[in-house]
Amino acid sequence: MKVFKEIIRIMFKLLFQYKWTFAITAVTQPIALYIFMSLFKSIYEFNHTDFIKGYAFEQMVWYFISFLIINAFVWNSVTNSMSRKILSGELSSDLLKPLSVFKLELGASISSRLIAILMDFLPTMVICSFILFPGFITFSSALRFLSVIIPAFLINYLCAFLLGLLAMPLKDNSSITTISQLFGAFVGGAFIPLEFFSKEVNFILGLLPYKYIFYWPIQFFLNKPPADEWGLCLNIVIIQLIWVIALYCACRLLWKVVIKKYCAVGG
Repeated sequence: MKVFKEIIRIMFKLLFQYKWTFAITAVTQPIALYIFMSLFKSIYEFNHTDFIKGYAFEQMVWYFISFLIINAFVWNSVTNSMSRKILSGELSSDLLKPLSVFKLELGASISSRLIAILMDFLPTMVICSFILFPGFITFSSALRFLSVIIPAFLINYLCAFLLGLLAMPLKDNSSITTISQLFGAFVGGAFIPLEFFSKEVNFILGLLPYKYIFYWPIQFFLNKPPADEWGLCLNIVIIQLIWVIALYCACRLLWKVVIKKYCAVGG
């Protein structure tokens, strides 16, 4: 555990050198918020309604900003990192380190998210709140959000690590990575609220892990019924933990298969 904490500390220092990259988001997100405000104000006024699919105006606007906010907590570059290390031969060195590749990448991901929360999430929330105050957020809803966002990070990391393992036989999986990220965000409700899909489609999407990475954390962030209850929060966390266990087992199994066929390309 001490070695793992040291990896997080070192990676935090390295990634903090790029702090201004994160800070740029604090400027772009408020601009996006203002654009969505103008767009949905016209839509709500045209339809003479205060709710669309159960979303009040401010919740709908924040929904489309929430994807960027959720990414501050769950995003990682594991898939690209695995591919790069395989092509450069750096992965061979990682295999000789006292920590497993899984833990090394996890430490780097945790470090990057800690920086993103400090340099991206917090400034964005402060600035955007001056533009459109999120009155739906309460102390209790914030706790529920934190309860689901941590396992959401783990699910996203495990999905990315699984995809990263494919880089061993494929060597370069950049195209698959881009497609999978867009697919996961779309079916996970990051781009469009899942309420706009039919019940049949929602049933199918519920069988995938992406809904528990994006949609449900967004719902708890927005404090939208029924996500304003602790009972539902507990149920979602349990399902998320089941996904974490299942995906972790899949990672272990796939690692044993691909590591036998691994050969360094560069280095």
